[in-house]
Amino acid sequence: MSGVGSTLAGAILAGIWLTVLWKMSVQGIFPSMDLPLKVGGSVLAATYVLEVLMLMAGGYEIPRMLLRIGRLALAFFLTFRGVVWLKNLYAVYESTISEAGVDFLTGVANRKVLSETLERLCRSKRSSDAPFSVILVDLDGFKRINDTYGHPAGDSFLRMLANIMKEELRDGDLLARYGGDEFAIIVNQATAKEAAVLVQRLKDRIAKAAWPFPRIGLSCGIAEFPSDGNSSAALLRIADTRMYADKHQSQEITIN
Repeated sequence: MSGVGSTLAGAILAGIWLTVLWKMSVQGIFPSMDLPLKVGGSVLAATYVLEVLMLMAGGYEIPRMLLRIGRLALAFFLTFRGVVWLKNLYAVYESTISEAGVDFLTGVANRKVLSETLERLCRSKRSSDAPFSVILVDLDGFKRINDTYGHPAGDSFLRMLANIMKEELRDGDLLARYGGDEFAIIVNQATAKEAAVLVQRLKDRIAKAAWPFPRIGLSCGIAEFPSDGNSSAALLRIADTRMYADKHQSQEITIN
């Protein structure tokens, strides 16, 4: 009877998972499962039911053994198909989050939101010339984390860094992932001098943090509207130039 109970439990569990996945696919929560995955899953559940009937009837040792071998082969097939399906699921979620304006890895705004916000601010501030600043932030030594500890550790560090930077911003400021290990910050209603105070605060906090990684630093470049430019492209270009100048200066200090 224990064999009947365990096999029946497998049949019930397989059936529940198939029903849940099917409902979520129908509702659009999950991408639709392809035909081989649907048929294979149904056959897998049916093998459990068939084995239960054999156990209850008694005997059928050889057919049951063949049934288990077939189920094992089917499980390998479903695992392969399932991995492909999960990759599609991951792509759907990543696309959905991206469309919502959120960077999939760090949870901060993505580059699209950054661009739209900058354009909107430039248009709205031109009549008043009220200042705001853009900061571009690049990590120094980030490649060592990926090379030494692997990309998952690097991803984890980017998430931790994003959380630290968010804690230092005011309401109305925007943090966005600019790309790779670069971030952008829009400091609303702030001059470059005021934004520089934030930059120094971020650098000090990162330098003092107890990271389980090699020493990490920040290179930052600041551009102020409208004195450095009155368009998003001009502000980002100036901030980028100054960020690399800051990086070069930091490298010289390290060498000396």
